[in-house]
Amino acid sequence: MNCKNKTILVSASAKRLGKFIAADLVKFGWKVAIHYYKSKKSAEETADYLSQIGGNVSIHQADLTSKIDIEKLVKEIESQDSTWVGLINNAGYFNYDNGISFKAEDLQNHMSVNFIAPTLLTQSLAKYTFKLKKQKSGSQGFVINILDAKIFGLNPDYYTYTLSKQAMYGLTKMSALTYASCLRVNGIAPGITLLAPGQDQKAFEKSHKKNLLKSSSTVEEILNAIQLIINSKSMTGHVTVLDGGAHLAPPRRDVGL
Repeated sequence: MNCKNKTILVSASAKRLGKFIAADLVKFGWKVAIHYYKSKKSAEETADYLSQIGGNVSIHQADLTSKIDIEKLVKEIESQDSTWVGLINNAGYFNYDNGISFKAEDLQNHMSVNFIAPTLLTQSLAKYTFKLKKQKSGSQGFVINILDAKIFGLNPDYYTYTLSKQAMYGLTKMSALTYASCLRVNGIAPGITLLAPGQDQKAFEKSHKKNLLKSSSTVEEILNAIQLIINSKSMTGHVTVLDGGAHLAPPRRDVGL
Protein backbone atom coordinates (compact mmCIF):
# COMPACT_ATOMS: atom_id res chain seq x y z
CA MET A 1 0.00 0.00 0.00
CA ASN A 2 1.33 3.42 -0.97
CA CYS A 3 2.00 5.27 2.30
CA LYS A 4 3.38 8.57 0.98
CA ASN A 5 1.86 11.49 2.94
CA LYS A 6 -0.65 9.20 4.64
CA THR A 7 -1.35 9.12 8.37
CA ILE A 8 -2.13 6.25 10.71
CA LEU A 9 -3.50 7.11 14.16
CA VAL A 10 -2.28 4.70 16.84
CA SER A 11 -4.05 5.13 20.16
CA ALA A 12 -1.93 4.84 23.32
CA SER A 13 1.31 4.86 21.34
CA ALA A 14 3.58 6.74 23.75
CA LYS A 15 4.90 3.54 25.32
CA ARG A 16 4.68 -0.25 25.54
CA LEU A 17 3.10 -2.05 22.56
CA GLY A 18 1.83 1.17 20.97
CA LYS A 19 5.36 2.56 20.83
CA PHE A 20 6.61 -0.58 19.07
CA ILE A 21 3.73 -0.31 16.58
CA ALA A 22 4.45 3.36 15.87
CA ALA A 23 8.18 2.71 15.39
CA ASP A 24 7.51 -0.12 12.95
CA LEU A 25 5.07 1.97 10.92
CA VAL A 26 7.50 4.87 10.43
CA LYS A 27 10.09 2.41 9.12
CA PHE A 28 7.69 1.67 6.28
CA GLY A 29 7.22 5.37 5.54
CA TRP A 30 3.88 6.08 7.23
CA LYS A 31 3.18 9.31 9.05
CA VAL A 32 2.09 8.34 12.57
CA ALA A 33 -0.22 10.26 14.87
CA ILE A 34 0.88 9.41 18.41
CA HIS A 35 -1.95 9.51 20.93
CA TYR A 36 -1.50 9.68 24.68
CA TYR A 37 -3.66 10.40 27.73
CA LYS A 38 -1.41 11.29 30.67
CA SER A 39 2.02 10.16 29.42
CA LYS A 40 3.06 13.47 27.86
CA LYS A 41 6.76 13.02 28.62
CA SER A 42 6.77 9.50 27.15
CA ALA A 43 4.91 10.75 24.07
CA GLU A 44 7.46 13.51 23.52
CA GLU A 45 10.36 11.09 23.99
CA THR A 46 8.79 8.62 21.56
CA ALA A 47 8.16 11.35 19.00
CA ASP A 48 11.75 12.59 19.35
CA TYR A 49 13.13 9.07 18.89
CA LEU A 50 10.96 8.41 15.82
CA SER A 51 11.94 11.75 14.31
CA GLN A 52 15.62 10.91 14.78
CA ILE A 53 15.19 7.71 12.75
CA GLY A 54 13.47 9.63 9.97
CA GLY A 55 9.86 9.34 11.06
CA ASN A 56 7.14 11.89 10.40
CA VAL A 57 5.05 12.04 13.56
CA SER A 58 2.61 14.23 15.45
CA ILE A 59 1.49 14.12 19.11
CA HIS A 60 -2.12 14.28 20.31
CA GLN A 61 -3.53 14.25 23.83
CA ALA A 62 -7.00 12.88 24.49
CA ASP A 63 -8.98 11.27 27.28
CA LEU A 64 -10.74 8.42 25.47
CA THR A 65 -13.53 8.41 28.06
CA SER A 66 -14.47 11.92 26.90
CA LYS A 67 -16.59 12.43 23.76
CA ILE A 68 -15.32 16.01 23.55
CA ASP A 69 -11.69 14.87 23.64
CA ILE A 70 -12.33 12.24 20.97
CA GLU A 71 -13.92 14.85 18.70
CA LYS A 72 -10.94 17.16 19.29
CA LEU A 73 -8.54 14.33 18.43
CA VAL A 74 -10.38 13.60 15.19
CA LYS A 75 -10.33 17.27 14.16
CA GLU A 76 -6.60 17.46 14.79
CA ILE A 77 -5.95 14.41 12.60
CA GLU A 78 -8.26 15.59 9.82
CA SER A 79 -6.69 19.07 9.75
CA GLN A 80 -3.18 17.79 9.04
CA ASP A 81 -1.59 18.19 5.61
CA SER A 82 -1.69 14.45 5.00
CA THR A 83 -4.48 11.97 4.33
CA TRP A 84 -5.85 10.00 7.28
CA VAL A 85 -6.06 6.40 6.07
CA GLY A 86 -5.50 4.15 9.07
CA LEU A 87 -6.53 3.62 12.67
CA ILE A 88 -5.02 1.15 15.14
CA ASN A 89 -7.16 0.92 18.27
CA ASN A 90 -4.42 -0.08 20.69
CA ALA A 91 -5.49 1.82 23.82
CA GLY A 92 -6.87 -0.37 26.55
CA TYR A 93 -8.22 -0.06 30.07
CA PHE A 94 -7.34 -3.16 32.11
CA ASN A 95 -8.34 -3.60 35.72
CA TYR A 96 -9.18 -6.71 37.71
CA ASP A 97 -12.69 -7.50 38.89
CA ASN A 98 -15.07 -10.44 38.84
CA GLY A 99 -18.75 -11.00 38.31
CA ILE A 100 -19.54 -10.45 41.99
CA SER A 101 -17.18 -7.61 42.92
CA PHE A 102 -17.40 -5.33 39.88
CA LYS A 103 -18.91 -1.86 40.19
CA ALA A 104 -20.78 0.17 37.58
CA GLU A 105 -17.72 2.45 37.36
CA ASP A 106 -15.52 -0.54 36.41
CA LEU A 107 -17.88 -1.48 33.60
CA GLN A 108 -18.12 2.12 32.38
CA ASN A 109 -14.34 2.63 32.34
CA HIS A 110 -13.69 -0.60 30.44
CA MET A 111 -16.44 0.00 27.92
CA SER A 112 -15.47 3.65 27.38
CA VAL A 113 -11.84 2.98 26.44
CA ASN A 114 -12.07 -0.52 24.97
CA PHE A 115 -15.31 -0.21 23.02
CA ILE A 116 -16.97 3.22 22.83
CA ALA A 117 -13.84 5.17 21.83
CA PRO A 118 -12.85 2.66 19.10
CA THR A 119 -16.45 2.74 17.83
CA LEU A 120 -16.45 6.53 17.55
CA LEU A 121 -12.97 6.70 16.02
CA THR A 122 -13.88 4.04 13.46
CA GLN A 123 -17.03 5.95 12.53
CA SER A 124 -14.99 9.15 12.14
CA LEU A 125 -12.46 7.51 9.83
CA ALA A 126 -15.29 5.96 7.80
CA LYS A 127 -16.94 9.35 7.32
CA TYR A 128 -13.63 10.98 6.41
CA THR A 129 -12.69 8.23 3.95
CA PHE A 130 -16.15 8.07 2.37
CA LYS A 131 -16.06 11.82 1.77
CA LEU A 132 -12.68 11.55 0.03
CA LYS A 133 -13.88 8.65 -2.09
CA LYS A 134 -16.90 10.68 -3.23
CA GLN A 135 -14.46 13.40 -4.26
CA LYS A 136 -12.39 10.71 -5.99
CA SER A 137 -9.37 11.85 -4.00
CA GLY A 138 -9.03 9.00 -1.53
CA SER A 139 -8.55 5.25 -1.33
CA GLN A 140 -9.87 2.57 1.01
CA GLY A 141 -8.87 3.04 4.63
CA PHE A 142 -8.26 0.44 7.30
CA VAL A 143 -8.81 -0.18 11.00
CA ILE A 144 -6.97 -2.70 13.18
CA ASN A 145 -8.40 -3.48 16.61
CA ILE A 146 -6.05 -4.88 19.24
CA LEU A 147 -8.21 -7.41 21.05
CA ASP A 148 -7.24 -10.14 23.53
CA ALA A 149 -6.93 -13.88 22.92
CA LYS A 150 -8.75 -14.31 26.24
CA ILE A 151 -12.10 -13.78 24.54
CA PHE A 152 -11.54 -16.95 22.48
CA GLY A 153 -10.71 -19.03 25.56
CA LEU A 154 -12.87 -17.66 28.33
CA ASN A 155 -12.37 -17.75 32.07
CA PRO A 156 -14.27 -15.71 34.68
CA ASP A 157 -11.42 -13.37 35.68
CA TYR A 158 -11.25 -9.70 34.62
CA TYR A 159 -15.01 -9.76 34.16
CA THR A 160 -15.83 -6.27 32.83
CA TYR A 161 -12.56 -6.06 30.88
CA THR A 162 -13.48 -9.28 29.09
CA LEU A 163 -16.99 -8.00 28.36
CA SER A 164 -15.51 -4.85 26.80
CA LYS A 165 -13.12 -6.83 24.60
CA GLN A 166 -15.99 -9.08 23.48
CA ALA A 167 -17.84 -5.92 22.50
CA MET A 168 -14.76 -4.79 20.56
CA TYR A 169 -14.79 -8.13 18.74
CA GLY A 170 -18.40 -7.47 17.76
CA LEU A 171 -17.38 -3.99 16.60
CA THR A 172 -14.72 -5.54 14.35
CA LYS A 173 -17.31 -7.69 12.61
CA MET A 174 -20.10 -5.11 12.43
CA SER A 175 -17.93 -2.23 11.25
CA ALA A 176 -16.28 -4.43 8.60
CA LEU A 177 -19.77 -5.14 7.29
CA THR A 178 -21.12 -1.61 7.67
CA TYR A 179 -18.18 0.37 6.24
CA ALA A 180 -17.10 -2.04 3.49
CA SER A 181 -17.40 0.68 0.85
CA CYS A 182 -14.61 2.71 2.45
CA LEU A 183 -12.86 0.71 5.20
CA ARG A 184 -11.36 -2.69 5.87
CA VAL A 185 -11.66 -3.60 9.55
CA ASN A 186 -9.68 -6.42 11.15
CA GLY A 187 -8.36 -7.41 14.55
CA ILE A 188 -5.40 -9.01 16.28
CA ALA A 189 -5.92 -10.95 19.51
CA PRO A 190 -2.58 -11.49 21.28
CA GLY A 191 -1.93 -13.63 24.30
CA ILE A 192 0.66 -12.71 26.95
CA THR A 193 3.16 -10.45 25.14
CA LEU A 194 4.79 -7.95 27.53
CA LEU A 195 5.41 -7.84 31.26
CA ALA A 196 2.39 -6.46 33.08
CA PRO A 197 3.05 -3.52 35.44
CA GLY A 198 4.47 -4.94 38.66
CA GLN A 199 5.11 -8.38 37.17
CA ASP A 200 8.60 -9.86 37.47
CA GLN A 201 10.44 -11.70 34.69
CA LYS A 202 9.99 -15.13 36.29
CA ALA A 203 6.22 -14.75 36.57
CA PHE A 204 6.05 -13.41 33.01
CA GLU A 205 7.96 -16.36 31.58
CA LYS A 206 5.73 -18.78 33.47
CA SER A 207 2.51 -17.20 32.22
CA HIS A 208 3.95 -16.88 28.70
CA LYS A 209 4.30 -20.68 28.50
CA LYS A 210 0.79 -21.59 29.69
CA ASN A 211 -0.40 -22.75 26.27
CA LEU A 212 -0.07 -25.64 23.84
CA LEU A 213 3.05 -24.33 22.10
CA LYS A 214 4.76 -23.28 25.37
CA SER A 215 5.27 -19.79 23.93
CA SER A 216 2.79 -16.97 23.54
CA SER A 217 2.75 -13.96 21.19
CA THR A 218 5.72 -11.66 20.68
CA VAL A 219 5.88 -8.02 19.68
CA GLU A 220 7.49 -9.03 16.37
CA GLU A 221 4.59 -11.36 15.56
CA ILE A 222 2.07 -8.60 16.25
CA LEU A 223 3.98 -6.18 14.03
CA ASN A 224 4.12 -8.80 11.27
CA ALA A 225 0.37 -9.34 11.59
CA ILE A 226 -0.24 -5.61 11.28
CA GLN A 227 1.77 -5.45 8.07
CA LEU A 228 -0.09 -8.48 6.71
CA ILE A 229 -3.43 -6.80 7.36
CA ILE A 230 -2.35 -3.49 5.86
CA ASN A 231 -1.13 -5.16 2.68
CA SER A 232 -3.91 -7.74 2.26
CA LYS A 233 -6.53 -5.83 0.30
CA SER A 234 -9.08 -8.67 0.45
CA MET A 235 -8.92 -9.12 4.23
CA THR A 236 -11.75 -7.67 6.32
CA GLY A 237 -13.77 -8.80 9.31
CA HIS A 238 -10.98 -11.19 10.32
CA VAL A 239 -9.32 -11.58 13.72
CA THR A 240 -5.87 -13.16 13.99
CA VAL A 241 -5.32 -15.00 17.27
CA LEU A 242 -1.70 -15.14 18.49
CA ASP A 243 -1.64 -17.05 21.75
CA GLY A 244 0.33 -20.26 21.28
CA GLY A 245 -2.91 -22.22 21.07
CA ALA A 246 -4.16 -21.24 24.54
CA HIS A 247 -7.67 -20.62 23.21
CA LEU A 248 -7.88 -24.30 22.19
CA ALA A 249 -7.38 -25.47 25.78
CA PRO A 250 -8.09 -22.41 27.98
CA PRO A 251 -7.12 -22.44 31.66
CA ARG A 252 -9.84 -22.18 34.28
CA ARG A 253 -8.27 -18.99 35.65
CA ASP A 254 -6.45 -16.12 33.96
CA VAL A 255 -2.82 -17.02 33.15
CA GLY A 256 -1.59 -13.88 34.88
CA LEU A 257 -3.01 -14.92 38.26
